[in-house]
Amino acid sequence: MSEPPRQKRILSWALSKKVPPITQEEDRLEYPFKRANILSKIFFSWLDPLLHKGYRRTLEPEDLWYLTDELKLEHYYSVFLAQFEPDLAARREAHLEAKCKARGETFETSTVTEDEDLADFVYPWPKFGLILLKTFFRQYVGACVLKTIGDLASTTAPLLQKALINYVTKRAKGLEPNVGTGVGYAIGCALFVTLEGLMVNHYFYHAMVTGSQVKAILTKFMLEKSFRQTGRSRHDFPTGKVNSIMGTDLARIDFAIGFLPFLFCFPVPAIVSIVLLIINIGPSSLVGIAIFFLALIALGSTIKRLMFFRLRANKFTDGRVNLVKELLKNFKMIKYYSWEPSYVKNIEETRTAEMHNVFLMQIMRNIMVAFAIALPTVCSMISFLVLYGINSSRSVADIFSSLTLFQVLAMQLIMVPLALASGSDALIGIRRVLEFVCSGDIDEEDSQVELSLIKEKMESSGSVLRVVNASFEWETFDADEEDIASTNESVSENERKPDPSLEGLESTSFPGLNNINLDIRKGEFVVVTGLIGSGKSSLLYALSGFMHRTQGHVATIGDLLLCGNPWIQNATVKDNISFGMPFDQQKYDNVIHACSLEADLDLLPAGDHTEVGERGITLSGGQKARLNLARAVYADRDIILLDDILSAVDARVGKHIMDECLLGLLKDKTRLLATHQLSLISAADRVIFLNGDGSIDVGTTAELLARNEGFTKLMEFSTQEKNDTTTESGEAAHSGPELEDEKELIRIQTLTKSLAEAESNSDYQHKDADGVLMQLEDRAVNAIELGVYGKYLKLGAGAFGIGIIPLLLGLVACSVFCSLFTNTWLTFWTEKKFDRSNGFFIGIYVMFTMLTIVFMVLEFSLLVYLTNTASRLLNIYAIRRLMHVPMSFMDTTPMGRILNRFTKDTDVLDNELPEQIRLLVHFTGTITGILVLCIIYLPWFAISVPILAFCYIACASYYQASAREVKRIEALQRSFVYSNFNETLQGMEVITAYKAEKRFIARNDALIDKMNEAYYLTFANMRWLSIRIDVLAAVLVLIVSLLCVMRVFHISPASVGLLLSYTLNIAGMMSMLLNVSTQIENEMNSVERLEYYGFRVVQEAPFKISEKTPPPEWPHDGRIQFENVTLCYRQGLPAVLKNLNMDVKGAEKIGICGRTGAGKSSIMTALYRLAEMESGGRILIDDIDISTLGLHDLRSRLSIIPQDPVLFRGSIRGNLDPFHEHKDELLWDALRRSGLIEGSKLDQVKHQTLDDENLHKFHLGQNVEDDGTNFSLGERQLLALARALVRNSKILILDEATSSVDYETDSKIQTTISTEFAGCTIMCIAHRLKTIVNYDRILVLDKGEISEFDKPWALFQDESTIFRQMCNKSGVVAEDFEKQN
Repeated sequence: MSEPPRQKRILSWALSKKVPPITQEEDRLEYPFKRANILSKIFFSWLDPLLHKGYRRTLEPEDLWYLTDELKLEHYYSVFLAQFEPDLAARREAHLEAKCKARGETFETSTVTEDEDLADFVYPWPKFGLILLKTFFRQYVGACVLKTIGDLASTTAPLLQKALINYVTKRAKGLEPNVGTGVGYAIGCALFVTLEGLMVNHYFYHAMVTGSQVKAILTKFMLEKSFRQTGRSRHDFPTGKVNSIMGTDLARIDFAIGFLPFLFCFPVPAIVSIVLLIINIGPSSLVGIAIFFLALIALGSTIKRLMFFRLRANKFTDGRVNLVKELLKNFKMIKYYSWEPSYVKNIEETRTAEMHNVFLMQIMRNIMVAFAIALPTVCSMISFLVLYGINSSRSVADIFSSLTLFQVLAMQLIMVPLALASGSDALIGIRRVLEFVCSGDIDEEDSQVELSLIKEKMESSGSVLRVVNASFEWETFDADEEDIASTNESVSENERKPDPSLEGLESTSFPGLNNINLDIRKGEFVVVTGLIGSGKSSLLYALSGFMHRTQGHVATIGDLLLCGNPWIQNATVKDNISFGMPFDQQKYDNVIHACSLEADLDLLPAGDHTEVGERGITLSGGQKARLNLARAVYADRDIILLDDILSAVDARVGKHIMDECLLGLLKDKTRLLATHQLSLISAADRVIFLNGDGSIDVGTTAELLARNEGFTKLMEFSTQEKNDTTTESGEAAHSGPELEDEKELIRIQTLTKSLAEAESNSDYQHKDADGVLMQLEDRAVNAIELGVYGKYLKLGAGAFGIGIIPLLLGLVACSVFCSLFTNTWLTFWTEKKFDRSNGFFIGIYVMFTMLTIVFMVLEFSLLVYLTNTASRLLNIYAIRRLMHVPMSFMDTTPMGRILNRFTKDTDVLDNELPEQIRLLVHFTGTITGILVLCIIYLPWFAISVPILAFCYIACASYYQASAREVKRIEALQRSFVYSNFNETLQGMEVITAYKAEKRFIARNDALIDKMNEAYYLTFANMRWLSIRIDVLAAVLVLIVSLLCVMRVFHISPASVGLLLSYTLNIAGMMSMLLNVSTQIENEMNSVERLEYYGFRVVQEAPFKISEKTPPPEWPHDGRIQFENVTLCYRQGLPAVLKNLNMDVKGAEKIGICGRTGAGKSSIMTALYRLAEMESGGRILIDDIDISTLGLHDLRSRLSIIPQDPVLFRGSIRGNLDPFHEHKDELLWDALRRSGLIEGSKLDQVKHQTLDDENLHKFHLGQNVEDDGTNFSLGERQLLALARALVRNSKILILDEATSSVDYETDSKIQTTISTEFAGCTIMCIAHRLKTIVNYDRILVLDKGEISEFDKPWALFQDESTIFRQMCNKSGVVAEDFEKQN
């Protein structure tokens, strides 16, 4: 490994030139806090080795310490569960009893199910908080005790100050000759400052570690719950919302736990201060204290309003995160349909509404803070005025030590609004977590007695799966309020009114499965079939426990596994197949062969070590299906349920899988296969036919043909299609030179990026490649560029422009001057500096106090405007630019990483950064003001300022070098946690089917622990620095005190009091300032990451070119000409299309076929310009070169029906026309033309209301769940067809659009296409050859070049053509050709 570069920093000259090597994994040491010696613990010196290393070179994750067992999530999670679970069970029981009692029933006689009774159960948050406190009792209560000791030190320091002022007063009068006493007082003041610093820093460290541990517990808690969610719970908490809670709410809980002790510990210093005030200035102090507490109550009363704004903002935050998630999931679809502007508009509107609420909340919060800061000045003013009114003579020492006490009270109080605001945010977060965790749990356990009886009977009869009188239903829910709001915008009036003529319209939605009785014997092969949407998949889901059972029993003997949704993990092919099970090479090789994956593994750049992207993004549909099948076969379960695994593979591969896998490797297993490929029925022992009304018919093929009309009709459709299935991405073994070219093509398509070589004993691994796809996340190193700060300020300036900086500086100067001068004026008054009446002094004193508040409110409001505007715009710019990144960027960037930018990073900009910037500006101004004041009174003090400043900067620089990198490492590790959490939510169904929950939860634990290695260090680093700054502050106090004691400048006792009251508080301010500035630099990481997306991320070609806008009627003919088209997916990669030349006439129908990697889909990529052509080639549509057009003008004039139909959460209307560009009539017509609603029923359906219990399944207002999961795959494909009809383009591209439908539906779709798109140019990538034999011409591609291009009949007659060979393999015969002329 090459030596890491040495970094040049302020103190580099003083350190050795040797660069420390990067730590190897086996050399890492454990986290040292526990085993460090007492002094090292007190001063955090155990961090020195790491800081020293980080100062000389950039830190890497391997340099950090690994966590000891008690710091790992598993340890404290088990402590938490031991407290929580028994209490939860008891409370649930009590809730159920109360419900039964209210109905006058007992638990045994209850008429309502347990689930219904528990629907409104939510665990009480105070009790939950108490359990978290018990989990970390020693650590957190210990932190609070340390905080209290620190507070007492700062509260009693004014007693020393008072003694010191009295000493100076006496010395000024010549009554105190002994200097030693004064020096003692001065040293005492410095020691008190140090003690306070040590205590507060240790409190912060322990409290913040507790916060991070609570966050870890809740992350795991939510993930475990996700595996148990019911349908209702999934509807109420879709993945977007769960992600939002995990990304933002948990971060707020974590933050709040660090600051809540300011609230709990506040009474102790408050009581001590009050007692001392009464001793100092007598009863007049009570007036000031009364004002103080009135102000406190007023501040507390605003919390409700703050929570209101936060809840409102949260709604929009959830909505925005959902939109971003939907965008990332369906990115390609949005590009195809050129929906970017509308999507951006939606997200921008949500973002603006969200930030409006955040703005109101922050303005309110900052007004509170301004009052809290000005409070000591106001209270002391009122107290002193009353004191003057009573006319009691108090000494200067009493007055100025009282001033310090009021300031101590204020320092405590400043943190109270922050603690209250963060506490209220955390409370909302905890409530949301509890709502999620208490939402329904799956509980499908049958009563054991009945099950054991059924199982006894099964064992005697040899059956392994029995269903007795069972009914199942998919839980359906009304659309959410937000969904309804968006749906109703365009609902016509007559749709909302019930219509008496509708009585006879029967329900069209899938009714569920009713009264199912089924008995499957060991080793049987059963085929499940039926029409599209009749419930084939539902039956398999019901048997495997994923569908809600309303009555009856399901009993199995042996392990059952559902192989359904082909979810692919972001991992290597090998990891996807073995899926965490013990690896057995022989078994693995057999599975690879049986599932026909050998050819694919040879094609992949690194064999089975090739990484497949999130959701298998780099694989074809057929490869995903077979990978999914291989995983199920490798799992080696007794009963295997296969959901339509053959729809995406071609005829040869299908036959191979039937023979080698289903009837070969699995021959001794019990198999249920749901399919619409009726050619497979002959191999089945029995057939289950779904009648479509929720009932089933079971028997042999002959029995069903004899008695079931529906089955007979379905079989008629397929008799002539015995062998025809598909010629999809050739999923067959090829050999010779072809294979080499295909390897090249697949290598291009998987967009590999070389990293370290993978190691393994697999036969399928290539030694020359590593197959890593996901690019490592960019991590900025060293200081954040000044340009990032500049961009942030420029965006935040908004309407003020460049004038915002001088305006802000002016306001800061005015507020600091007024604040300091108020107390300076007090010294003038006590000394009667001017020969004026008391009224004169009082008037000016009151005026400056009021001005302080006014300027502070203005200063803080301007800061809120700046940070809010910057945050809103950065997010919007990032989304705008993200919309136009090329597809290759999305293919190589994990979703979690992008989502991290729009959840955690955005939350930092919205909520954390504004707080920190306000504190930075306030403390910088105040400290500068105090130093200037000291220099005015004690000119010699100016000598120490540069020295102290150098020490301050050197400490900060030494700390910053490591802290910055540790924070960045933490942000990177956090991305992994998010990606894994998100991926687990996506693959919930598969993970549950394979009973792999424990493994995924353990992986989550490991990733959180890895993140916490860096996270804990960020807290420790801050404390290391703070303690050193406190020591510096103590030195500053010592210098000022000694200068006063020695009477060097003969300043008056009142001035001594003034200087001491400020310098005693400066320690807290200095360490706060440094904390805040480092915190800001850490948080600027988030700005940097969003700024990269907003201004620098790669972009595709221009979206709109106004001077090149084609005429509105373009394309009028639909003629497409390819001239010397050569296409590469990325620069430097081999071409996937080579020198393509062809001319497609307007309204011509072209079928495209060819083997895997022949370049079929690349034609689509070229037409849509998802990747740009090489120079020299061009594509003309109606004589316009498409490369000269803006992408919007091009893509919005084409239509596509893709292989994977995409549906969005919302309504059917929102899916056909997401941005309300068309009239409802057109949408209804599209549903009719695509065969989703029969023409004869259309009028009736139109008049249905949304609350009609028989609402038509494809009514425009019908609810669509996430990803359209409440529709079958075939139905989703028909909706995609309807979407294309709505667009009504002149050019239509079909990408294997009928792969997932039965033959009857396929022929319907083909009829629709031939009639409805008669005047369109159609380019169809063929799936079933039969669908394109009657097109005008057939284009056969081979290795990216045109191999054949002629009329189908002409190609068929020539026996040497590739097309003829494909027809022979697919059973296409001469009679299938209508156009034989």
